[in-house]
Amino acid sequence: MVPFSLNSVISPPPYFNFATDVVDQWARKDPNLVALQWIDDDLPEPLSFTYDHFSKQSSRAARLLLDLGAKPGDRVMIVLNRVPAWWEISTAVLRAGLVLCPCTTLATTKDIEYRLRTSGASIIIGNESTLRDVAELRASCPTLRVVLQAAGPAIPGITQYSTELNTRSPEPFNGLRTRDTDTALIYFTSGTTGLPKMVAHSHVSYPLAHLSTGVHWLNLSAGKVSWTLAEQGWAKAAWSWFAAWNTGATLFIHDSRKPFSAASTLDILHKFPITTFCAPPTAYRQLVTAQSQAYFNSHKPRAIETCVGAGEPLNPGVIEEWKKMTGIEIRDGYGQTETILVAGNSNGTKVRLGSMGKAIPGLPVHIIDDNGRIANVGEEGDIAVLAVDHNGKQSSFIYKGYLSTEGQVSLKARKRRDASGAVTGEWHLTGDRAHQDEDGYFWFVGRSDDVINSSGYRIGPFEVESTLKLHPAVVESAVIGVKDADRGEIVKAFVVLDPSFRNRDPAELARELQEHCKREAAPYKYPRSIQFVAADWLPKTTSGKIRRAEIRRWERTGTLPSKI
Repeated sequence: MVPFSLNSVISPPPYFNFATDVVDQWARKDPNLVALQWIDDDLPEPLSFTYDHFSKQSSRAARLLLDLGAKPGDRVMIVLNRVPAWWEISTAVLRAGLVLCPCTTLATTKDIEYRLRTSGASIIIGNESTLRDVAELRASCPTLRVVLQAAGPAIPGITQYSTELNTRSPEPFNGLRTRDTDTALIYFTSGTTGLPKMVAHSHVSYPLAHLSTGVHWLNLSAGKVSWTLAEQGWAKAAWSWFAAWNTGATLFIHDSRKPFSAASTLDILHKFPITTFCAPPTAYRQLVTAQSQAYFNSHKPRAIETCVGAGEPLNPGVIEEWKKMTGIEIRDGYGQTETILVAGNSNGTKVRLGSMGKAIPGLPVHIIDDNGRIANVGEEGDIAVLAVDHNGKQSSFIYKGYLSTEGQVSLKARKRRDASGAVTGEWHLTGDRAHQDEDGYFWFVGRSDDVINSSGYRIGPFEVESTLKLHPAVVESAVIGVKDADRGEIVKAFVVLDPSFRNRDPAELARELQEHCKREAAPYKYPRSIQFVAADWLPKTTSGKIRRAEIRRWERTGTLPSKI
């Protein structure tokens, strides 16, 4: 029995704290219930950590943070790899009524400095590589008061987390009674343009609301084991954390510092009792190559039941190949840093290949037109989530808003209107476009600024990329529109080839791919220009999404990198 019902996602309690109301509850119910299994590249068997462990360690850590001078509402930046201390400290930050600001370890010193200054963080917690230039950070970040090292060889003069932690009591620390609307987390968006923006979440909009994600999408409950391929600084890591622990499930963590390896991933699924696997499309594409399939035949998953994908829509061809291999259909999910899972192929929903799935039960997500009205069936429009209802009440399952350095919060919103044109609330605009069929399935078109207009035809890049992926030569691609005197824009594809096709004549192969697209999709959508690129050429955000805007900029300014 989970501590809270799904109804609490829509109608949350007035006070909620993830540490005291979820972690401590599971610890009291079953002190032996495993919350996290952890391995690194050198550990043959996982270390297990219980909910009781995280209850006690986060109580100690909360006392430590307050002893170091932190006050409720202070912002704490954490820049750590996937080490158990990340979950101890993050739970402690929420427990103490502080604000958690996760940051990827891929960030440069300049990136970290920008995030510290913009967020006004007073504490930074990191490893030795993160904190190597801490003197420089202190000089340029006036709000920074405390530096705490939680991993790696000790840096002289910097407070050590493990040493200080052991001097604090493990008795339950109830801390501040946090309200449902209090700010709990700040994430920096991995946007395709401009500097990252701060996304503020409350104590319920992520920590509690992801109960819905765990139940409806990840198929989690006590005893299930969930593995998500996500670096700790990404919002997706929080999705898996809150979804798993709200349901009493176990997080499986592989703390690898190496590049993604399809063989290593298949090894882990083969060796350990992982029941739910979540990965980005880029990983699944590598897992279904001919080489990976050959390896898979002798390394089949041990316990897998549920496979899901997120980050951007998954090509239908990849879903079909994975199902042939495993017997399991990958279920796409849709959400953002600003939201929980709001649409997708939830448990019990029949998958329609190429579709994003349906709205998650109970969540008001729709396709809307430029005037804020719900669009007609089949009509392309903006994917929007109800942000403010007709009574002025803000939805509890989306972000509080974008946070300015002055502390002001604002939504990316459009007025919600009924059929008569009367304003009945506000929509959160996701920035993505789609249409919805008569059965309620969403069909992705592309980012609002990614859609291509060629000879009057509106072409979504994802559909062209999916069509290309059906050809065995294509591992991955990125599609953009480029200026054309006759058509306004034409479709151009940047294609990463399977190794077995790299010795083919480029012009001949390009023509073959064009003919393939003409056969498999509407002829007007085929890429009139194709450029073959190296596997690491496509620019991506830290969360793995292709930065089409960056490719468009390169194309427009004539500065395409030469590494092709």
